[in-house]
Amino acid sequence: MKKAIICLTLALAVFASAHAQNEKYTKAMEDAIARVKFMTPAAELQQTAGQFERIAGAETAEWLPGYWAAYTYALLSIKETDAAKRDAMLDKANEFYKKVAQQQPDNDETMVLAALLANARLAIDPENRWQQYVPEFEAALGKAKLKNPENPRVYALQGQSMFYTPEQYGGGKAVACPVLKQAAEKFATFKPASTIHPSWGVDTNQYLLGQCGK
Repeated sequence: MKKAIICLTLALAVFASAHAQNEKYTKAMEDAIARVKFMTPAAELQQTAGQFERIAGAETAEWLPGYWAAYTYALLSIKETDAAKRDAMLDKANEFYKKVAQQQPDNDETMVLAALLANARLAIDPENRWQQYVPEFEAALGKAKLKNPENPRVYALQGQSMFYTPEQYGGGKAVACPVLKQAAEKFATFKPASTIHPSWGVDTNQYLLGQCGK
């Protein structure tokens, strides 16, 4: 009886410790994710990327810290003006993406992240990079849509790409806005798997939709 009580006490202690560790991890992720916005100053985004890196280093079995690190570096690249620095940030993002892709190869969010990174590479030098990155972008989005047609980020990225593509190349508001509207409808019903799962895209989509009537 005494042995059973000791075993139960130890089991409860281990459970309590694991629960506390899980809460600490989730809280650290939530705090960092709250700062990952396009309007966040670059210096703060850089610090947040570093925070995701530290969490990823401590929680090696988790894929979400690496996912958010890659996404944050992609945002930093978009905000940067120097082409070499933009590519360097995307190199960093790709390091995290490759690990996420190994951990979550069949996840539509991983596929969307691949599309985002391809589009960010393309944006640095569209004239000379479209042959490589347009097919990569479209292939990754196509896989994501096939895997989960309800993922709003699929339509948000597609609409965003169309919005900034010149009309003579098949883009422009006329083709982009219906897709952006579709993304908004998907965002309205989308529920992330948790508070730390991918949830980005709605703000940019709303901004572009606001430009559709102008």
